[in-house]
Amino acid sequence: MANTENQRSAVKIITAVAAAAIVWTSVFSVSAQAISDENSHTDTQVSDELLVLPNGDAIVSNETAELDIVPAVTVDIKVGAKAYKSYDVPRSTVKDALEHANIKLGEYDTVDQSLKAKVTENTKIKVNRVSFKKVTKTKKVMYKTKKKKTAALYEGETKVEVKGKKGTKEVTYTNKIVNGKVTKTIVSGTKIIKKSKKKVLLVGTKRKGYSMLVNNPTSFKTKSSGGIGTFYDHNGKKVAYKKIVSGPATAYSAEVGMYTAVGSRVKIGGVAVNPRQIPYGSKVYIETPDKKLVYGYAVANDTGGFVYTSSTVVDLFYPLESTCNTWGRRNVNIYVLA
Repeated sequence: MANTENQRSAVKIITAVAAAAIVWTSVFSVSAQAISDENSHTDTQVSDELLVLPNGDAIVSNETAELDIVPAVTVDIKVGAKAYKSYDVPRSTVKDALEHANIKLGEYDTVDQSLKAKVTENTKIKVNRVSFKKVTKTKKVMYKTKKKKTAALYEGETKVEVKGKKGTKEVTYTNKIVNGKVTKTIVSGTKIIKKSKKKVLLVGTKRKGYSMLVNNPTSFKTKSSGGIGTFYDHNGKKVAYKKIVSGPATAYSAEVGMYTAVGSRVKIGGVAVNPRQIPYGSKVYIETPDKKLVYGYAVANDTGGFVYTSSTVVDLFYPLESTCNTWGRRNVNIYVLA
């Protein structure tokens, strides 16, 4: 190994001396011409000139015909996915080393260090070959589903009203390729070829599994908007409400033909309330919080002593006392509609 290094140094010295002789002859010739031109009053100068020798050494001649030897160094350069390779280059910058090694950088190529950095013996330089490639693919576009509530179906039931159809689109991807491998992929463009068609799914709101102790025929028109919230009644109809009053409910009965506090006759669908909490004439809807037992639509048209003697918030009218006993006392939600 030592012999090889000595032989290499000897080659460098012999080559440098031979080249120096050539350059010296050239410089001497130019200098002689300069003297001749000076005598003939013509300004001619020997410009700086750099001669790079095969082993990487460089010889510089200047105006004074002096020769400067720029020593060579051995650097290892790796290009792309290839292995490191040794090059003898002038002891200059990374940029000069690459140029001397005849390694050209592409538009997007990168080097692992600054091109202005100085190289020394055994400097390692890595060049990454970077390119970008576009790829276009055709893909399916999944349709969206719109849910539409309907009282024609029971809760938990669904029905497809309009079938959805998938669309197609053309997607362009840009791949970043470093040293032959894809390192990053981005979507650089999308073009719709065929639009998808939305699916419409009917969702049931009509309730089942509830009961009424007595059929309550009371009904009146209600709007599905205009309140602070909405709910679905036992028929699946969406109804707006202005407020909710929750609390215990009891039941009472009276002889047919008797009058309420507002002067109307007692009937199913008429309820007694605290008028300071729920004004007379208010339209309400009453059910238990679990929605299993429904009194239904009613009008606040009566009051009673319970307002002052208990925490009851509503007294429901039933024609029969036995029905009142079945109801007993249980919590309810009173939706005040208007």
